[in-house]
Amino acid sequence: MNHLKFVRILKTTEVPGFDKLVLIIPWVVMQELDRMKEGKLLKRAQHKAIPAVHFINDSLKNQDRKLWGQSIQLASQKHYGLSDENNDDRVLKCCLQHQELFPCSFVILCTDDRNLRNKGLISGVKSLSKEELSAELLHLSLNTDVCHQPCIPKQQLKAETTPLKESYKEESTNSGLSILLESIVSDLEKSLGTGLSSILETEMKIAFGNLWMEILYLKPPWTLLHLLQCFKKHWLAVFGLVMEKNLLLTIESLYKNLRKANKAVDFTTVKFLLQDSRSLLHAFSTRSNYDGILPQTFAQVNNLLQTFAEVKTKLKPNSSENTVTKKQEGTSLKNSHNQEITVFSSSHLPQPSRHQEIWSILESVWITIYQNSTDVFQRLGSNSALTTSNIASFEEAFICLQKLMAAVRDILEGIQRILAPNSNYQDVETLYNFLIKYEVNKNVKFTAQEIYDCVSQTEYREKLTIGCRQLVEMEYTMQQCNASVYMEAKNRGWCEDMLNYRI
Repeated sequence: MNHLKFVRILKTTEVPGFDKLVLIIPWVVMQELDRMKEGKLLKRAQHKAIPAVHFINDSLKNQDRKLWGQSIQLASQKHYGLSDENNDDRVLKCCLQHQELFPCSFVILCTDDRNLRNKGLISGVKSLSKEELSAELLHLSLNTDVCHQPCIPKQQLKAETTPLKESYKEESTNSGLSILLESIVSDLEKSLGTGLSSILETEMKIAFGNLWMEILYLKPPWTLLHLLQCFKKHWLAVFGLVMEKNLLLTIESLYKNLRKANKAVDFTTVKFLLQDSRSLLHAFSTRSNYDGILPQTFAQVNNLLQTFAEVKTKLKPNSSENTVTKKQEGTSLKNSHNQEITVFSSSHLPQPSRHQEIWSILESVWITIYQNSTDVFQRLGSNSALTTSNIASFEEAFICLQKLMAAVRDILEGIQRILAPNSNYQDVETLYNFLIKYEVNKNVKFTAQEIYDCVSQTEYREKLTIGCRQLVEMEYTMQQCNASVYMEAKNRGWCEDMLNYRI
């Protein structure tokens, strides 16, 4: 019920080392789903239970061989004296029955109920949570060895070793990719849902006071889709008054891609979900840190972006580039208020597998600028005394802001020249000079030609377009912030000091 996307993917997964995978739904689970869809157990669970019931019905009606249900006849049998009054024991009985019915098979109990997993493990049933099962399936997919296929006779295996290797590698890679992408989307829904629910509640209370819950379009508990619907519905009266109007496009894009991901996950959809999530969080961070929830959410989304990059390196086939294992990048960045920006990577990959490495370095520049700008906005904001900014003083924050504005201006100029129609090799020089100026290639040497080759690829050009849009939004926010504190800085004499200082 809570992980229906995962169950759908699991049903179509090819597991290396096994002939086939079958999902078995215990009778008691179907009973509980029935009560939940009627709202008899938990009212708020209805919207999750109904799609789960439909999924089971469609699979059984279509005689899907990969989904079975425990029959009432099996469920009514006494087994090892397990109590029929305890639903956990009924689920465990289903596992033990299938171990006896199919002694050559491997039975796994998948549940997020920790104590039920304890009971299963004590009773000799391998028991995993959804996250643990995802991790094990992914590990199998990435470490496929056709010589350990127990369901294939040795004679047949010897005759078909080469084609089997190729087919199992492709199937397991696709299965592993789907499982991991689903896991990323699931984690994003949790983390972004937490951040957006805090924003929604805070801004609605500011706009409508104690009446906010009465006016709210959709009442909690919220899914991420519900939250995005609320943001769209209340945009004109609430969010549009305090945020830039083009942010609504980001929300609409998130909503569209999340609905798409709920049906089927793919690389492009997950990429846009993560990038739009980061843009949305950054935009709201200029207004408040929302009791510290927003920085935590942003850090979680950044971690998911890093995971996504690693997944792409390991799993996604790419006809234009040789896919290699991405080494861990060491990124060192001094805060802007320390009057130095240095971004570098300790890895050095051989040619021609350089595009992904070069892009990861460019992406680290964006992350650095975002993190420093968040610190600046928090310190210069009206509630600066309550913030957790890493910048000690107002003066340091103002100086840091000037450095960041200059850096963003330089980067934007370089990117816009590259994205201009009929751009050529010479147009990459501006961006390349910026990277040289701030010693981005201090440990990893790359040429202007290599950057040009990278951003000439369709995939990276699309990313660069998105990055350009995000930087334009950031530049505007920085200019607004600068305008709001300029007079105070001028009165303190800092503006004159800045005339003698340039990045």
